[in-house]
Amino acid sequence: MFGALFVKECRQVLRSLVYYLYVAVFALFIYSQMGSEGLDVKEPVPGQSGYGQIVTHDETLIMEGVLEKLAWDVYYNSFTTYPIGFYKEVQLTAGEREQAGEILERCTGKGYEELMEEMIGYFSQYEQDPMGDAGEAYESYKVTVKEGFTYEEFGAAMEEVCRLVGKGSSYEKNTYENSIRVPMTYEQAKEEYDALCEKDRLTRGYMRLFCDYAGIVLAVLPVFVGVSGALRDKRAKAQQVLFAKPASGGLIVISRYLANLVMLFLPVIAAAFWLQLSCLDRAQSLGIQADRWAFLTVPGMWLLPEVMVVLALAFLITEFTDTILSVFVQVAWGIGSLFGASVLVGDFRLRLVARWNTLGETTLYISQEQEFLRNRGYYFLLAIVCLILTVVVYERKRRKGETFYGKIRNAGR
Repeated sequence: MFGALFVKECRQVLRSLVYYLYVAVFALFIYSQMGSEGLDVKEPVPGQSGYGQIVTHDETLIMEGVLEKLAWDVYYNSFTTYPIGFYKEVQLTAGEREQAGEILERCTGKGYEELMEEMIGYFSQYEQDPMGDAGEAYESYKVTVKEGFTYEEFGAAMEEVCRLVGKGSSYEKNTYENSIRVPMTYEQAKEEYDALCEKDRLTRGYMRLFCDYAGIVLAVLPVFVGVSGALRDKRAKAQQVLFAKPASGGLIVISRYLANLVMLFLPVIAAAFWLQLSCLDRAQSLGIQADRWAFLTVPGMWLLPEVMVVLALAFLITEFTDTILSVFVQVAWGIGSLFGASVLVGDFRLRLVARWNTLGETTLYISQEQEFLRNRGYYFLLAIVCLILTVVVYERKRRKGETFYGKIRNAGR
């Protein structure tokens, strides 16, 4: 019976205009981001003008980078935060700004006025030089740390800054430890290239980049298909017919959920396969033994839990309310997760949208892989919980013969 229900639900999805809009929007977004660009992967050679940048774990460099930003933020009294995933500019009161200046003094061993004079004097040299490179000025400007100032003391000082400016700032430990970048040396660039070729076998790294872009739209798009399917019976006035079916509520809900999940994920796999073809050609030209199954394994691990939880939540809220409320909930959650990311590479924590907006940085990914797996495991389990709750709601509605929403509405009268 399950097989017949599953096939029937798949056919129902294929009859839905919303599903084809989902496929079209997803395909256009992926093509606009990745389809028109070639795969530019070259082995670094000594003497290049630059090798890109890399996240540093050097404690001194981290402290210098963060203190440089703090000096700018205090000077302009403008702190960028994302307290609930959305941008918010924080301006401190005179007393709070003075406290932030005192924290700078404690970290650098210099007076606040002295620091500001040094900063203004440094950048004024570039402003007076018409040939001056502003980008070079920002890269070369440094705020030195007081001699003997430990990383633990620095962390405590940044916690004080966080209390002043609020949540979601650049001064949270998990953020600044994954956001300070420095120019790579040839040796570092060669190490990264070798890791991309040998550990990621090129295709895995490329599929992570694909998942970064795909994850942005998959945080929202599946909810429309899920809500459309969940409300289909109500629109057709077929709820009472379904309630009278001999199949259990669990069988009906699970077959419908899995059918929607499979149909939603098929375009993702198709896009990944299409993009990987060019990656395979590039790998062959470089003599790399590519992972030909990366188009399945990487999106399956990266994107499937995301689609699962978005779809399961859509089923649960829609079954409970018989409304499109889950659309608004999911849009808010998806946008909040996207804009709440402190960095575009890593910093997974419990973010719905897992970002990795780069090709490679394999060693960094390996160092954060356990955090990533915990993140995806959490959403996999959350999806299962939401699905179980949907079955419970469906069975209760089936026994009562009416919706929870109707009961809540009638109770208020």
